[in-house]
Amino acid sequence: MKKTILLSTLFAGMMSACAHADTLYVGGTLHTLAKSDFVQSGDNYTAYIDVIGDNGQQLIFDIDGIVGGEGYQNISYREEIRGCNLWKNNIKGNDYSTCLQPRYVQVPVYDNDFRYMVELQVTCNGIAIGSDMDHKNELVNARVTDKYREVKLLVGKQRSTGGNCRQLKLQVKGLELESISYISMDVLVGETF
Repeated sequence: MKKTILLSTLFAGMMSACAHADTLYVGGTLHTLAKSDFVQSGDNYTAYIDVIGDNGQQLIFDIDGIVGGEGYQNISYREEIRGCNLWKNNIKGNDYSTCLQPRYVQVPVYDNDFRYMVELQVTCNGIAIGSDMDHKNELVNARVTDKYREVKLLVGKQRSTGGNCRQLKLQVKGLELESISYISMDVLVGETF
């Protein structure tokens, strides 16, 4: 009995780690996925949706969404003298070369390049459906205080998978960013008339 409970618990834990986001029927209703439907691995998020109704016909894949989060700006530091404890000959001035014990501080230097780039890759049972990439990169001349950005991603493809599309895999990849805090994906699989 204990072994059965242990195995059931392990199996349930493994299933929840796969992030199945319900079942999608070909020609059915639109599914909306949130960040909670994805499993995180670093800056990558993956969700799986079971697909029912692929009988080898031509399918229309329509996946679009918004991904938001914090962008990235590189910061380096340079050392500057900001004061002096003792001066030669007790003379104070702006020339720090006469300083016997300079006081150094680390001053931040912000890159002019602010980055936020995300990619969406869609496959079905290993068959490539499509991908899209968007960014909100920008050139700046100072520290960026509001780092939140959103990108729009769209995969719209028409193809036949030979009846082999049983599980759709959506991967949201943070390419150059600090974090992803928001994902909203609309997923629809239809068939041509």
